[in-house]
Parts: sequence; C-alpha cells; structure tokens
Amino acid sequence: MRKKRVRTLRQEFYLTPQEMELLAKKMKEAGIENESAYLRKMALDGYIIKEDYSMLKGVIYELNRIGNNFNQVAKVANTYGDVNQSELKAIKKDLDKIWQLLLSLA
Repeated sequence: MRKKRVRTLRQEFYLTPQEMELLAKKMKEAGIENESAYLRKMALDGYIIKEDYSMLKGVIYELNRIGNNFNQVAKVANTYGDVNQSELKAIKKDLDKIWQLLLSLA
C-alpha cells in the first residue's frame, strides 16, 4: 500500500539555464540531492539579505566635493606656488565629515 502524500499543494516556477546551474551548485555545496527538499527548505527557512547603501551616496557626494576642492587648490598651487590655508582647512573639514559618515556605518 502506498503512503499518502503529506504535501498536496504544488508550487511551480521557471529558471534560466544559468540559474539552473547555480541551483545545482548550491545544492551540491549544501549536500542536498533532492531538489524539491532543497527548494522547500530555502523557500520556508531561507532569507534574503537586502543591503541599504543609501549612506554611501552621502560619502560619494562628499568625496566628489573634496576632489573638486583639491583640484582647485592644486591649480592655485601650480599657478602661483602658494596655497591658501583656509582652503586646506575646508578640505580637512570635509574629510572629517566623511570619516563621521563612515564611522556611523560601522
């Protein structure tokens, strides 16, 4: 006598050949040969990591500002051979701001 199926609801989806290869690789790494068991386990117990990089946008913006300021200071230094100390202090202030942003990410 055949045992009655416990799972009676079917779920179906499609994969590209590349996704199928990746699935096979991940199953092999996990040591699971039963595709249905692997997919069920991942669907029910797996998790997706969603990274929030919005803070990095602020860091990139500040780095671009510092780069622009530095180019202006370099142009003045190359033209006149002298650098305005207040411009260097402004760049240092901007660098400190970036360090604060980076430390808040940690």
